[in-house]
Amino acid sequence: MKKTLLNSEDIARLAGVSRSTVSRVINNYANVPPETRARVEKVIKEYGYVPHASARSLAGKSNKVIGLFITNIGANPQTRVFENAYFSPFMAAATDYAAELGYNLLVLMVNRKSDFTRIHNLFYNRTLDGGIFIGVPNNSPDVFDVVNAGFKLAIIDQEECDGRLKECPIIVNSDSYAGAYLATRHLIELGHRRIAHIAGDLKKYSGIKRLEGFRQAMHDAGLPVDDSWVVQGDFTEESGLECVQQLFNRSGSPVTAIFASNDAMAIGAMKGLKSMGLNIPGDVSLVGYDDIHIASYISPSLTTVRSSILAMSSAAVNNLIQLIENGSSESHYITIPAELMVRESTAKAR
Repeated sequence: MKKTLLNSEDIARLAGVSRSTVSRVINNYANVPPETRARVEKVIKEYGYVPHASARSLAGKSNKVIGLFITNIGANPQTRVFENAYFSPFMAAATDYAAELGYNLLVLMVNRKSDFTRIHNLFYNRTLDGGIFIGVPNNSPDVFDVVNAGFKLAIIDQEECDGRLKECPIIVNSDSYAGAYLATRHLIELGHRRIAHIAGDLKKYSGIKRLEGFRQAMHDAGLPVDDSWVVQGDFTEESGLECVQQLFNRSGSPVTAIFASNDAMAIGAMKGLKSMGLNIPGDVSLVGYDDIHIASYISPSLTTVRSSILAMSSAAVNNLIQLIENGSSESHYITIPAELMVRESTAKAR
């Protein structure tokens, strides 16, 4: 056996093909002519060349690694994953669930569009067997490019596939529409009529569906939704604080209840209401969404919609690994049900 070469360019030169052809042979793509494949494989064997990230796949084995891609494009650059009450438990749970099935989790922050090139490269060199996207905008062209490259993926918070995708990834959603409807209906049943909504990022599927659920519950009760009662946040605590200040500064008729599209914004709104001298729930009732761990410990404890983050993580990891190992999963569309958790932050309207 001759001395091992250090890169695929040497293999390409010796085989008389392009570097991309070598990559396609290494990664076992079908669109390589048999004679070309045989020539490249002969050189690889002769020189004992095996790229370190592809060694297991050339031996017919999986690396047992899945990626978790936490998308933060356009968000506050100061935002940290470990401070995020949604991403952090999802990541911890995914690590545990993957380990139970013999897989490791590689976490990658996607802070800029160029990071998608890194994701492609991790798949092309067979570092990853599959991946999970969380935090991505709905119908993101960058995510569609990864899906259409044929990689095995699960996406959290995304609408169902359409004609732009060659193959549908696994999609895991909270039942955001139903959950928002439950939250708003709860406030209506308490006698509230002037109900505001702090919307989440409306580029995200959950933000869109929770706004729709809020509007539908108001419509079904025959209640108007004043334009000034809907303010848009971005799912962060800071935006919840800013939105509640904006809401009470511009609202011609003070609202008596607020449904915030997630718990982080609800907690920010709670801080804002207290700073204005308003009592919760005496002056304003407040409902959040997600039922993060702290929701039951703050004062007053937060009425919220539970749609288990752990269940979403488990569904994504388990179905993705089924797809990797069997070529199929139990379902490509998984919806985690919503449940109203009534606590101290809501009361009957005065």
